[in-house]
Amino acid sequence: MKKIRDFFIVLFGGPFGIHKFMNGEIGMGILYLFTGGIFMIGWFKDVIAVTRDLFHINGAGSLMSYDVIKQINNGDMPCINTPNLNLEENEFCCYMDKGYTFKDKTITTGYTGRNNGVSIRIAKGISYRTGASGSRAIRETQRTKYFGTLYLTTKRLIYSSQNVSFDKPHEKITSIQEAKDGLIIQIGSNTYEIVIDTHSEFMKVYNNYIKLI
Repeated sequence: MKKIRDFFIVLFGGPFGIHKFMNGEIGMGILYLFTGGIFMIGWFKDVIAVTRDLFHINGAGSLMSYDVIKQINNGDMPCINTPNLNLEENEFCCYMDKGYTFKDKTITTGYTGRNNGVSIRIAKGISYRTGASGSRAIRETQRTKYFGTLYLTTKRLIYSSQNVSFDKPHEKITSIQEAKDGLIIQIGSNTYEIVIDTHSEFMKVYNNYIKLI
């Protein structure tokens, strides 16, 4: 209900800075009030933000709220409520999002080209072809995705899925690299490629806080 309330407050009261005053941002509230939501540009950006949060599409469907993602991008480390994760004493979760590992397999989907052989019928529905064939196999890569959830806590790195899972303390992590569409995690001799939308936010939390613990 709070998200719906915030959405309508920003939608109808945004140009007057009402949502800024409610959040204690008095200076921005006054600025919005006298500039019509900073000439409607600031108001429009705020409407987009609360809309994404309302329909849970921040970070392309992130499990983290817009406020948490914003907090990370502002350089702060959040404390995320994770009812399905058993945390140790003095441990809290600072990143949580869904992603997937994958397995690629090359398969033949058909053939193309000219066949110069001769077909001999042996029986009804059965034939034998002789001679050289000029056809070429058409191959494509088929990717199977295994969805799971990646957690980063102050003590551990956890990935939970039906296919691949691990639960390792930070000192056991060999390296973590950011890829174009996710993360490459090295744990000993094992490498895990996890495609995840909020990989940039993960690296910010990991580099700014976890490495310093």
